[in-house]
Amino acid sequence: MKRFTLLLLGLIVAFSACDKDDDNDNNSSNNGNIDVKEEQEAYVLLTTATWCSYCGDWGIPTFDGAFAGDDGVDPEKINGLALHYSDSDPMYHAMAAEMKTEFGIGGPPNLWIEFDNSYNLQPSNWVTAVKDRQNESNPTCGVGLNVDQNGNDFTVDVKVEFFENISGTYNLAIYVAEDGIVESQSGSTSDHSHKEVLRGEITNGTAWGVEMFSGDESGDYTESFNFTADGELVADNLKFVAVVYEMKSGSPVASPNSNTAE
Repeated sequence: MKRFTLLLLGLIVAFSACDKDDDNDNNSSNNGNIDVKEEQEAYVLLTTATWCSYCGDWGIPTFDGAFAGDDGVDPEKINGLALHYSDSDPMYHAMAAEMKTEFGIGGPPNLWIEFDNSYNLQPSNWVTAVKDRQNESNPTCGVGLNVDQNGNDFTVDVKVEFFENISGTYNLAIYVAEDGIVESQSGSTSDHSHKEVLRGEITNGTAWGVEMFSGDESGDYTESFNFTADGELVADNLKFVAVVYEMKSGSPVASPNSNTAE
């Protein structure tokens, strides 16, 4: 009986070891345990400037309010950037000017969503469009992010899962956005704590990021990117906005999905 008991224990240990090894194989990369939700999120932009009185009056409050969940917007399913495109603005970034031009967004304040400029200068319609986008079902893809921070150094693991077969050229851009930048703001009674301010892009430093594939694709795209915050950025105030772009002739024509992590 003792010998049989020892043999049985040995088999249990052996099976347990096999199960553990299988788990390790399934999670051998940093991206293996990233959760990708099959939900449609909204990608939004704001063109703004510190010298713009209407930006302080209604442009920035409308934009910030959406991220706070005002008027029925889901704050967990909105991703966006404030584009300070004017070189006289203390938060100016050349990439912001490039994106404004490429998307055909007007001067400040302009509220943009998903390549539809009909919502420029119309806060109530823009908010409705954001909610409509969030309520769409059956997204083409989903984006999952994980961010590890060590001081000013970041590792951003990303997983893009395609829920159906698609064809074309698709890029992934991961933008750096910063909150808590206190600057004067025309149209506001005091200095304003600016949010979602575009500070750069981490996959290859260009506005439209890195190509994931060109042709037919279904399945997953996984990758890890490193980023170091320089002295002008407050590392603890940074977030990373991942956007999938459909590309044609080198230009973005659609954004199937997006996500944000900090």
